[in-house]
Amino acid sequence: MNLKKCFGQNVQKYRKYRNLTQEKLAELVGVDVTSISAVETGKYFPSADNLTKIVEVLQVNFSDLFEFDSLVSNEEIFNDIVEIISAFKDDKKRLNAVRNFVKTLI
Repeated sequence: MNLKKCFGQNVQKYRKYRNLTQEKLAELVGVDVTSISAVETGKYFPSADNLTKIVEVLQVNFSDLFEFDSLVSNEEIFNDIVEIISAFKDDKKRLNAVRNFVKTLI
């Protein structure tokens, strides 16, 4: 399984639970609807700022969006995380945001 896809499925699940359309979620987060669609389909992972906004709008904990089916192995999750982080390895601001977020989980 793909981490971004699993994450996106959780965003979609909680968005529907809150009776929000993709358009309304996009408006409340401050992004365009194509960004929300890309997140929900696993094509895109939101920035740290937008992730925080999504959590606030959906009224969930960060961990709720990262709870995946037990069929996903730790190795698959780890490899997906490394792939996501590698995409912005030269962006110090994003790396610091990820580091700070991970520290909140420990």
